[in-house]
Amino acid sequence: MRYLFSLGIFTAVTLLLNSCTVFKKSIPKPVKIVYYESEFNASLFSSASYTKYTDLVNQQEVSEGFLQNFKSEGSGTPNVILTTDETDADFILHLKTLRVRESSKTEKINDAKSNYNGMDVVLNSVECYAEFEIITVKDKNRRLNNCFNSKSRTEKVNNNRDLSDLISGSNKDHTQYHTKLLSDKIALNLAQDVGRRIWVPITRRISKALK
Repeated sequence: MRYLFSLGIFTAVTLLLNSCTVFKKSIPKPVKIVYYESEFNASLFSSASYTKYTDLVNQQEVSEGFLQNFKSEGSGTPNVILTTDETDADFILHLKTLRVRESSKTEKINDAKSNYNGMDVVLNSVECYAEFEIITVKDKNRRLNNCFNSKSRTEKVNNNRDLSDLISGSNKDHTQYHTKLLSDKIALNLAQDVGRRIWVPITRRISKALK
């Protein structure tokens, strides 16, 4: 029973994390939504004390990664016709912001048993943020509330045994600490995720406007 319960919890959490469509509010009738590919230009910058990740990608691949998932998710949404043609359109989406930012913070190790106790560790974070403006075509002076979404990942410091510890047989007392790094392509991965996730607030906003 405990195994089945754990399996059920794991499955539910996996679905929530891997598919934002779980939270998507359906649109009650077909709508034609216009977007402009020329607006999909990501900005990348870093305020980190030492940049690790935003230098490993470029603006083009981050922009294209976001756009590809944005189009795929939008086109796959029931009652949404996603197009670049304004003819007979109902709503226009303007991408106001697409940015990826790397930053850093300092964390102190607090473990009296470890030689690392009191040591400051610099951890880097990467965040992607996107914001859209929605305009109703019939009344272009009417703008719905902006839609936004973001996702971030941060390096972790821990005392878990890594592969080298297991091979060498060291750190059995978990007193040695190391930094768990992020993926080299974390900036691209986050942009892809946000490109998909942004449809949650978009569909909710449009659905509310159609009532």
